[in-house]
Amino acid sequence: MFRILLSEPIEAAGMAALQGKAEVLISPDPSGETVGHLLRDADALILRTATKVTRAMIAGAPRLKVISRTGGGLNNVDIDAATEFGVVVAGVKGPQDRYVAEHTIALIMAISKQLPYLDEQTRKGNFRSRFEYKPMGLEGKILGLVGFGRIGKIVAAVAQVLGMEVLAYDPYLKPGQLQDSNVRLVESPEILLAAADFVSLHVPATPETEKFINAERLALMKPGAFLINTARGEIVDESALVEALTSGHLAGAGLDVLAQEPPDPNSPLMGMKSVILSPHTAGLTKEGVALLARGAAENALAVLEGRAPSFSGNWEKVQGRIGR
Repeated sequence: MFRILLSEPIEAAGMAALQGKAEVLISPDPSGETVGHLLRDADALILRTATKVTRAMIAGAPRLKVISRTGGGLNNVDIDAATEFGVVVAGVKGPQDRYVAEHTIALIMAISKQLPYLDEQTRKGNFRSRFEYKPMGLEGKILGLVGFGRIGKIVAAVAQVLGMEVLAYDPYLKPGQLQDSNVRLVESPEILLAAADFVSLHVPATPETEKFINAERLALMKPGAFLINTARGEIVDESALVEALTSGHLAGAGLDVLAQEPPDPNSPLMGMKSVILSPHTAGLTKEGVALLARGAAENALAVLEGRAPSFSGNWEKVQGRIGR
């Protein structure tokens, strides 16, 4: 029977998928030292977010054939090392897309309607805050999407129902591909940033996208615009964002992700009333985590049984030489 190590406990739906098909061991803690030690005798690793899998950990696990993530992001695995040692790195994409899109829209709605401020004022007894007319209507406003993949498309569809005009920048798309969507594809991020009332980020964290939103690009945004990030914290230069918010150039930001997670309690973003923060939870609905856990379990079993996972960062490179 296969031996599968869990770096952290997973939802019951994932455990049910493994029942009777593998011997399951749960690491007592997610540290690299503990997981690396237990990984030496494992055929598969089901990985959540707290553990970073290094080259040394992979090299020290001679039985290892697959590392299966409970999500679509694979950046806590050394994929080059895994490929070198014949280990498939798999992930789950799809179940969380709608939930991340919902969270994006929720941030846009909350920040445009000034819900945190109005909630605070109402609780303080300042019912006359209703006459400050702080909320903003969304009809006719421009939403700029940086990245127009699965999540961006859902966000666009909902935004259009709200009466927003949607622009998108995605270097991997051509204008003809959006003919039926009523979304206008622009040629550069600079065009999008200068036109949008709300800018929402939907790109992965790569060397090319690190600090993609920097001081120069923030300066291009409309005065009074808002930035929404439910993608990855590394995409935004946070010091530049703080400056843009402090100066009043930007009216606010909705951030589900940060460059450092958990954030430094002394980060200026933590005390800014113009910023709504959530703890990287956009895709972690009750329904979503169950689907991700089951998907990760099914991917691990698929590879161990010689089948392709639903999504992988290196399946094509490793297929035919899995394991050592």
